[in-house]
Amino acid sequence: MKRRSLTIFVSTLLSGVTCFSQVFNPNIANPSSGASFKVPQVTSISGVVVGSNGAPVTDARIELRNENTGDVIASGYTNANGLFEFVNLPSANYEVVATSGLAEAHERVGLDGLLGLKMRLNTTNQAAAQADGTATVSVAEYKVPQKARDAFHKAEVALSKNKTEETSKYLTKALDIYPNYAPALTLRGVLSLDHSDASAAINDFDKAIHCDPSFALAYTAMTAALNQLNKFDDALRAAERAITLAPQSWQTYFEMAKAYVGKADYEHALQQLTRAQSLTSNDYAPIHLVRAHVMLGLKQYGNAMNELQAFLTLAPQDPNSAAARTTLEKVKAALASSAATPSVANAAR
Repeated sequence: MKRRSLTIFVSTLLSGVTCFSQVFNPNIANPSSGASFKVPQVTSISGVVVGSNGAPVTDARIELRNENTGDVIASGYTNANGLFEFVNLPSANYEVVATSGLAEAHERVGLDGLLGLKMRLNTTNQAAAQADGTATVSVAEYKVPQKARDAFHKAEVALSKNKTEETSKYLTKALDIYPNYAPALTLRGVLSLDHSDASAAINDFDKAIHCDPSFALAYTAMTAALNQLNKFDDALRAAERAITLAPQSWQTYFEMAKAYVGKADYEHALQQLTRAQSLTSNDYAPIHLVRAHVMLGLKQYGNAMNELQAFLTLAPQDPNSAAARTTLEKVKAALASSAATPSVANAAR
């Protein structure tokens, strides 16, 4: 689960990074030989992504999410004509998510799949930013050699398949070609953070910010690292900078909430969690876990129980699930004991 959480975190945050057109299909595992099985129903989804002006959007990231579980089943990028295609998909209800920069579009596709889906991204604001010179991230991206971009994209693909050694190999290659590649530095830092090496992570995030001060993900990742070191005031400052660059990034608000929890400022933490939830289409389990912590801090034990139960329903196998179950049982016992106290007193009379 830890690797899966890392994959979701990174793939979501890196969705705005410019990459080369490549669409890959999900791997369908074959049943064990000799086992009794039914041939699974499969479907296909294809389409085109266009901008506000109707022109195709190249290198837009496409994710297919299972509507019931929220899991990312497949992902890829549009080609030079804005086209994407996924075949041999398990028959299910999907949410198709297209992202390019800060623009995002969602469409729902039923069990039978859909060919020729047209998705429109609101690219007006991005075009305006480029026109007045505020899109400095694009300037930094233009300096990156194609071979470095290619290696970085391979690292993304490897990460999506939980192949961390392969991810590191391609990141090293990308940074050997272009040491100032902010997205690659940031991804390497997130991998270090996942291995609890906050110091190495912060070094990479700091270098990424120096190389590209407009790369919002580096600030968000820095916030997570500073939270891990209990440097909550510094974390909030990094988050505030990230929000000025990417105000629709739910991950930044989530990390801000964790920083406020660390400062025991539960009211502000709750505000940031509400904002984070409003910006994501999925019911993200860790939001419930942090909100439970907030509710416990506010002594709203009934709400805390509801949030803990929601977390356990969404992520029963999460590494934090055992602790959440223990906390839930303790809260239930405390509330039951509190409710029984008046009756015991009355009986004594």
